[in-house]
Amino acid sequence: MSTQRSARGVTGAHTTEGTPHGFTSLTPFIAVVDAAGALDFYGRVLGATLVDRTDMPGPDGTPVVVHATLDLGRGRLQVGEANPAFHLVPPPAGEDDCYSLGLYVPDVDDVVARAVDAGATVREPATDFVSGDRYASIRDPFGVRWSIMTRVEDLSDEESAARVAQWAASMGQD
Repeated sequence: MSTQRSARGVTGAHTTEGTPHGFTSLTPFIAVVDAAGALDFYGRVLGATLVDRTDMPGPDGTPVVVHATLDLGRGRLQVGEANPAFHLVPPPAGEDDCYSLGLYVPDVDDVVARAVDAGATVREPATDFVSGDRYASIRDPFGVRWSIMTRVEDLSDEESAARVAQWAASMGQD
């Protein structure tokens, strides 16, 4: 008789097919300098709710966030302190971004205004885009680029994608 466990995900009171309730199948984890400050910013600006937080002593003995989970309503984000010993480095400094997190919100203009008040930089101001979204991008004080969006037209995935493809094709024309 085999004692090997199945690799299939469990379904139970808190989990469905291996995914804990409240999570989506994709859950980003970002490493930033001043993770505690980032948690505060994401709560105040993005309306995130802290689900869990684990601190441990940092290099100087003061506690740092090694892992936290935030609930953003219909998805979760995990955040921890950048720590090269764990191969977790912070986002690059300067003008360039190596990634962007997309977040749909009920009112993009309100979120961008709160972000700016809390120290974020507007990368692209809010505007209506061909995808049917009102879109803006910011860089938060922790070096993370966010694409903030509100769907302002009730389009199917196919309609939105067709519009974006048409827009992209037109960008190569003079």
